[in-house]
Amino acid sequence: MKKSKLFVLLASVSLLASCGEATNTSADPASSVVASDIRVRLNGDGTVMVGKTTEITVRISRDTTNSGFDAEIEDESVASITMTDTTITVTGKKIGTTVLTVSSVANPNVKETLDINVVAVSNPTLELKAAETVVTQNGTLTLNAEVTDYTGDITYSWKSLYQKGNFSGDKTSSSVTYNANSFGSDTIQVSFVLGEETYTDTIDVFVKADHTNWTAISTAADFKTNLLAETTVSGNFYLTADIDLGGEAINFHNGNKFAGKLDGQGFSIKNYEVKGNPADKYANGGLFGGVDAGAILANIGFEGVVIGQEGTGWGTSSIATDFAGSLENCKIDVAHTFDGSSLMDENQWFPFCSALVGVMKEGSSFRNIVVNVDKSNEAGFKTIFADVAYPAGGSLGTSAQNAQQFSVVNFYTDSTVVGGSVWEWGSPVEDQSSYHTGLDWTTAGVNTYADLDAHIWNIAAGAMPDLIEIA
Repeated sequence: MKKSKLFVLLASVSLLASCGEATNTSADPASSVVASDIRVRLNGDGTVMVGKTTEITVRISRDTTNSGFDAEIEDESVASITMTDTTITVTGKKIGTTVLTVSSVANPNVKETLDINVVAVSNPTLELKAAETVVTQNGTLTLNAEVTDYTGDITYSWKSLYQKGNFSGDKTSSSVTYNANSFGSDTIQVSFVLGEETYTDTIDVFVKADHTNWTAISTAADFKTNLLAETTVSGNFYLTADIDLGGEAINFHNGNKFAGKLDGQGFSIKNYEVKGNPADKYANGGLFGGVDAGAILANIGFEGVVIGQEGTGWGTSSIATDFAGSLENCKIDVAHTFDGSSLMDENQWFPFCSALVGVMKEGSSFRNIVVNVDKSNEAGFKTIFADVAYPAGGSLGTSAQNAQQFSVVNFYTDSTVVGGSVWEWGSPVEDQSSYHTGLDWTTAGVNTYADLDAHIWNIAAGAMPDLIEIA
C-alpha cells in the first residue's frame, strides 16, 4: 500500500548564540493541537470510469498549524491519486472497489474515508419520459428518467427551466412529481454527472390555465367592454374564440394599461388598426397603452394588424407601447403601410414602430414569438422593427448605457429589421442568440422551429407556424 503526502512543513529554527549555546528544538509542533478539534471533510463522487477522473474536495477545519493532509488509496491497482492543497484527483485504473483515506498531518488519528467504485467505460443514454405532458394548473405530472448502458449509482438533478412548476418527492432520484403552478409552456430538465461527463435530457410540458373565476371573452363586444378602457385593466381573462374587431381604429397610448392575465387558448385578436394621438404625429399607440410588470399574455395571436401614417409614432406597436410583463406563445401578423422616414425632423430623427412592442421594459420576458411583417409595402417593411422599437436599459429605462435587462427567447420572423433603435431611453437588443430572422415561411423546414412548444404550435414544413386552439 503506497501513501502520498501533501503537507506544510513547520520547523523550529535553531538560533545559535555567539557563545555556541542553542535553543531547545525538541518541541513537537503538533503537540499543542487538540485531536478532537480537527475535522476532515470530503466532498465529491466516488464513482469513476476506467481511464476517467473524479475530483474530491478536502476540507480541514480547526487545524491551527495549517499542516495539510495525507491521502492514501488502499488498492493502487484499482485507482491512483494526485493532489493539490485542497483537492484529490482519483483516476480509475481497472474495474473494482477500493478506499480513499485522508488524514490530518497535524494529528494522523483524525481521518475520513470514501469508497471508490471504478466502473467500466460506458456511454450512458439518458431519456426523460412522462405518460402525460399536458396538465391543468395546480395538477401534477409524474416524470421518470431512464438510463441505459450504465449500472452504477446515479444522483439526479431536476430543473423547471421556465419555472411553471416545482418538484416533490426525492429530487435526486430517477422519478419525481411535477407540481404545475403557472400556466404556459415549460421545459423539464434532468441531468446527472459521471466523472467529468454530464448527461442531460429535456421534455416539454404544457400547463393549461385553470380558468375558475376568470372572465370569458367570446365576442368583439366582450373584448371592448372588458379590455379596451382608458384606465388600468386588471383581472384574469381568456378567449373562447377568435375576436374580430372589424378594422376598428385603436388609439390607446398612456391612458390604458393591462395589469392582469390573458390566456388566448390559441385564438387571435384580429383586424384592427393602431393609431397614435391625432394631435401629435409623434405620439405612440398600441392595442394596449402598456402592459404592467406581473401581467401575462400567453397562447395568443394578433393578426391582420395595420399600422399606417396616423399610427407612426415613437414606439407604436401591435400590442403595447411599453411592455413590462410576460409574453409567451404569441403570433403576430402586421402590415406597416407608411414610410416612417418621411417624418424625419431637422435633427434627422424619425419615429420607429414595431410589430411586437414599443419598449421592452426591465424585467419583461418574451418567449416563443412568431412575427410576420407584410412585405407588400417595401418602404413600410423597412421602417418597422419586428421585435421592438426602443429596447429599455437601466433604471426605469432612462439610460442607454446599461446592459439589457429583459429576455427574448425563441424569436422567429421573416424580417431582418430587428434589435431596436438607440435612443435616450434604450439601447439595442444585445442578446439575439435565439433570434431566427429573414425566414422564408414557404421553404423553412420543421427543424427550423424546433424550439417552439408543439403542444400549442402547429409546425409544418413550408408554412408559417400557427397556434393550436386548446379550449
